[in-house]
Amino acid sequence: MLRRRAPGDPTGACHANTERQRASMASIIRGRPAPPVGQPIPSAHRRPRSGRIHTQRRVRTGARIGLIAVFVVGLLQAVTPLARAAGKSPSPTPAVSPSATSGSSRAGGDAGSGRAQGVPLTTLSPQARSRITLVLFDQDIVLVGGRSFTAGDDVTVVAETAKLGGSALTRADADGRFILGFRVPADFAGTVNVKATQGTATATDALDVTGPEAAARAFQAAPALPDEPVVKTAPSTSPSPRQQDTSAGTSPSPAVSPAPSPSAAGSASASPSPAPSASASSTALTRRTATPTATPTATPSGSRPTPGTGSTGTGAGGTRSGLPWLSGFQSHQLAQLVEFGDWRGRPNDIVHVYTSRDQGWGGLVEPAWPVDLFKGFQGKLLISQPTFPKGQGDNAACARGEYDSEWKKLGSFLVAHGRADSIIRIGWEFNGTFMYWHTDADPTVFRDCFRKIATAIRSTDSEVKIDWTFNAHASPVPSGNSPWGAYPGDEYVDYVGIDAYDHFPPSKDEATWNKQCEDVNGLCYVIRFAREHGKKVGVGEWGVASCSGDGGGDNPFYIQKMFDTFKAASDVMGYDAYFSDPTPGNVCSTITNGGQNPKAAAMYKKLFGSGAS
Repeated sequence: MLRRRAPGDPTGACHANTERQRASMASIIRGRPAPPVGQPIPSAHRRPRSGRIHTQRRVRTGARIGLIAVFVVGLLQAVTPLARAAGKSPSPTPAVSPSATSGSSRAGGDAGSGRAQGVPLTTLSPQARSRITLVLFDQDIVLVGGRSFTAGDDVTVVAETAKLGGSALTRADADGRFILGFRVPADFAGTVNVKATQGTATATDALDVTGPEAAARAFQAAPALPDEPVVKTAPSTSPSPRQQDTSAGTSPSPAVSPAPSPSAAGSASASPSPAPSASASSTALTRRTATPTATPTATPSGSRPTPGTGSTGTGAGGTRSGLPWLSGFQSHQLAQLVEFGDWRGRPNDIVHVYTSRDQGWGGLVEPAWPVDLFKGFQGKLLISQPTFPKGQGDNAACARGEYDSEWKKLGSFLVAHGRADSIIRIGWEFNGTFMYWHTDADPTVFRDCFRKIATAIRSTDSEVKIDWTFNAHASPVPSGNSPWGAYPGDEYVDYVGIDAYDHFPPSKDEATWNKQCEDVNGLCYVIRFAREHGKKVGVGEWGVASCSGDGGGDNPFYIQKMFDTFKAASDVMGYDAYFSDPTPGNVCSTITNGGQNPKAAAMYKKLFGSGAS
């Protein structure tokens, strides 16, 4: 995302706005850049670098490691310890020391070039108050962390699951802690039960695990995704961005034909949340029977909605772009948004913006910036919102309803500014500890907070759509390496979303793509969930990663797979917004006019645009 792109787009080459973008980037903990939080930001927020807690499938010991025993559990075989080291601290040291304060895919630390990085210490520290905690790593490695044991005494750790019988002996360090791990068979799918015993004291924990082979089988057994046609439209006749004002003006793009909004119907029970199981067997969801969507057609350019009233297209058919779903770009400049549409040969249906998080409640619930920047944009606004202003609250107060009156103001503001039909991403990427509003190991508080916010906004804006989005590849929180425990329930959600960049790991071939897409933290899982629950799918951030530590670089294969997946899921695909950022050390994903990734740009233009050179 470094050299050439628009404010919110992680691709691009030497764009005129590059220096302004760099100046406006804000850093966030774990080395991951964040969306700009102040108004004078013409560039997009920086993209997190690691979505996956990546290592080379081994745990390395560090200077302070108390006792690490890594053992492999085979089917019906005993556990074999692989590593053991003595020291003071049981926390593993990253294999490739990632920056503790700089990262990027919102869920991970820095990675070294080409090599997978180690496991960040913060993601392994038990966050619940139980004496042992299980964490899933890389789909098939279960890490067991223990604390509050008698220092220096042996601890027996037993995998009690029938297919995983085995045990290992370790020793609590000077702080009464230990950590060890074991690997489950690739075809395992079920609950792993672990018991740690020291003298007469015992502690237990359980974790749902699905090995890669089991996940692949479940995915293959899932109903085939429909192959919806994509309609090509003539290149936009929009004026050059240099001729377009960045905050006002009318869009020259064709109008939008009304289309049904995504269903918000769902379980009305008190506990509508899905089980946070990582089991792939639960992902093989049966597709609901639905009326086939009509082949989308472009609306004549002569008919246009009133400026500032937003878009009425909400899915397949009726889009300005002619694609079966809303497609657009992340930006805080109208001119940059128009430039992207002109370049790809299709007007934008949607623009993704972030509110100012460090300006108190006013910056969140009365966001004249950035809403007023797009008065002349005829498409829809996708607005990412934290659960409270930075440094001014917490999720617990939110869950108690203490901020309801503030969030009601947002609904009123959107209605008054002709943006009632906006999509609001509440507490996006909550499953990464790099976000200050992240969920805890126990997702109850975040879940209740989300429900309060959604209800408050809807009470003053009946047209608004609510989006629940997590970060792809891994979930440091909540516990279980699955984001789904934090799902607030069907009645509170219109779009289920995912931010999925080409890193941690990058998708260079079908096998790698399938593994990460089919994971419980992956796009394919989201699609199946949406189909089963009557929701739309949102992909608010995605892009190639040319300067991420474990990025795929200028990778047209990733662009192809994203498009193929969107197109095949067009019955539930709601929107996509490409994220472009040219900043070194972030993702370097720019593609406008070739940007930093000419091969990926050519593929994007061929598939998402007119294909014209």
